[in-house]
Amino acid sequence: MSDQDVHEVEDRLRIVTRLYGDRLDEVQLAEVRKGVEGIVEMSEALRAVSLRNGNEPMSVFAPYREEE
Repeated sequence: MSDQDVHEVEDRLRIVTRLYGDRLDEVQLAEVRKGVEGIVEMSEALRAVSLRNGNEPMSVFAPYREEE
């Protein structure tokens, strides 16, 4: 994880702690941290994909086959 990713995890975890910290124990906070780290890693992968404004969504071609 890059330094920017670590900062993003810490920022998001700080928000969760501020909102729900009184309801979560240390074990639950550790699980939340794992989840946030996974989300940040997935979002980094999404950010790596280069898209332009005019790019259409990928569609799957499924031909219609008349039932016999």
